[in-house]
Amino acid sequence: MKAVPEGWAALLPIAELAKREGVELFVVGGSVRDGLLNRSTRDIDLVLESDPVAFARACERKWGGQWESFGRFGTVRMRLNDGLRLDLARARTEQYRSPAELPIVRPASIIEDLARRDFSVNAMAALLTPKGLGELLDPHGGEADLKARRLRVLHARSFQDDPTRLFRAARYAGRLGLRLEAGTRRLVDEAVAGRYPARLSRERVRQELVRLLEEKDPAAAMRLARNWGILAAVHPDFRWPSAARRVSGAMERLGVAATAMPRGKGEEMLASLPLEKAAARQLRAALEVCQERACARAPLGEISRAVLTAAVPGLAPAALSPVLLRAADLRAAGCAPGKDFSRWIAAAARAQWRGEFEDADGARNWLRRRLGRAPACGG
Repeated sequence: MKAVPEGWAALLPIAELAKREGVELFVVGGSVRDGLLNRSTRDIDLVLESDPVAFARACERKWGGQWESFGRFGTVRMRLNDGLRLDLARARTEQYRSPAELPIVRPASIIEDLARRDFSVNAMAALLTPKGLGELLDPHGGEADLKARRLRVLHARSFQDDPTRLFRAARYAGRLGLRLEAGTRRLVDEAVAGRYPARLSRERVRQELVRLLEEKDPAAAMRLARNWGILAAVHPDFRWPSAARRVSGAMERLGVAATAMPRGKGEEMLASLPLEKAAARQLRAALEVCQERACARAPLGEISRAVLTAAVPGLAPAALSPVLLRAADLRAAGCAPGKDFSRWIAAAARAQWRGEFEDADGARNWLRRRLGRAPACGG
């Protein structure tokens, strides 16, 4: 019997309840992998060979709290008071009717469940008991692969059935310092050559890209994804710029990457991804400001500001403020509304971006100086 990690102590009462309910709970996948690597994790995946909703209700009767069932596979998510998050799923098998489509599933045993997983290092389980973790279930040699720092796919058609596994391979290899086993590397090349990533919906591409961008340091995973050719599924011109290391959020990193793409391609890439509307607006605003090298007309959001600060180091103090020259300043200078207003405000936005002034008085003084060298407004 192996003790559970210190942060998992809250699992032991759950294991006790499972025993009383006649349910076997298995810790599976990444939780086992990270445990063998002595890496901490706050998200714990549990699998049982019965209905997870019924067990979630038993937990609710015992302790109260909240849980939700979601997804077509009936996964249950529970949050404990100390912040520990549990995902409970029923053991299942999967059958893929055609490449890149979601599978048909049916209930199965834990051994069958492990066989349908992506990589050997994620195909391990251990029974959760009131005293700790039971014997390791490792039918596919995941522990040996971990010791060899090797990432090995379980099935020859794995990347064709589910091309999102290509992105996952980059994430795991980059995060854990694993190298692809020779046969797995060959299968990656075959899947990319067959354009299987292009069969994914844009929603699934967005989901996998965000997971890559959420890594603590995505640089290694992004480098692998580019070398393997799978980033082309995001956009042919998508790259991981070094400037993206200056921000930590997924949307901020995506925005910095968009600014590094050729003109027009960043907008194209962002428009192709089903992003949350508010975040998409901020990314588009940052991209426009960066390309025009001119201050925005309206206040920038937090994401926009972070993107621009990372993408353009050494910005002038007022570069991220809305343009400081106002219509009232132009009227006072004798400019007529219309093209004159637009022309002068656009020029002021560029000057403010360059740091020629940093407050409203400075904007008015800049206008006076310019008018002294230019034809009168409207002239």
